[in-house]
Amino acid sequence: MIDLHSHSTCSDGALPPAELLARAAAVGLRALALTDHDTVAGLEEAAAAARTHGVRLVPGIEFSAAWRSQSIHVLGLWIDPGAPALRAAVAAQLDRRRHRIRAICERLTHKGLPGDRLLAMVEARASLPTRSHLADALVEAGCVRDPRAAFRVHLGRGRAAHVAAEWPALAEIVGWIVAAGGTASLAHPTRYALSATARNALLADFVAAGGRALEIGCGGNAAHHVDACAALARRHGLEATVGSDFHGPRMPWNPLGRLAKLPDGLIPAWRSRGIGGDEDG
Repeated sequence: MIDLHSHSTCSDGALPPAELLARAAAVGLRALALTDHDTVAGLEEAAAAARTHGVRLVPGIEFSAAWRSQSIHVLGLWIDPGAPALRAAVAAQLDRRRHRIRAICERLTHKGLPGDRLLAMVEARASLPTRSHLADALVEAGCVRDPRAAFRVHLGRGRAAHVAAEWPALAEIVGWIVAAGGTASLAHPTRYALSATARNALLADFVAAGGRALEIGCGGNAAHHVDACAALARRHGLEATVGSDFHGPRMPWNPLGRLAKLPDGLIPAWRSRGIGGDEDG
């Protein structure tokens, strides 16, 4: 089995990289991509654990990008984490994330919540802060009952503490991945609030920028989502990737390594990278 989309505690996952690789081995994976959000900090630890457990590590990252005012996620697979352009990109993304979290906490303070305390909690625990970390801090501080309530009441779009992300353009993100020797794969394409026409326009722009693959199966996707993604990949001449988008055991709907069968007529992106077989994921 091959899983090309997972997260560790270096971004918003629940398991440290070494534990993630141990779990990958336990469920029978022979190749796993660690694709933390906007960071490659966990790849060194993951590589050591991969050697210990006999799992092939695919070095990766999941970048946040902007396309027509939409936040889009792009997987960079088989990247060189030491590539200069990639290192500069990661540093810039970290600055954007820190600025956004601080701005959100300022808004929470204006709402009468302990914004400074919440910011300190997030920054003490997360080298790369995300809204998920802030949601957990809101729960721990007794401000909300659970993380979903944190987004529903405070952090989600349209709420008083919401601060829109300002990500680099899609073409720039793809360029970083290509410059680092990686394959750019558009992540979970059916999750974006786009019409069919807009989704095809997104993929046309993605291909024009150098994107090579589309994530066909992603944790919890229904069969019709897989079929829709397969049709898009065929239409735009894209290779296929599969990934669980695993974040941790507390999210049982997308367990590590449980992936839908890759539909016929698609070219697995891993074939050209020397990983044969397992074409159903």
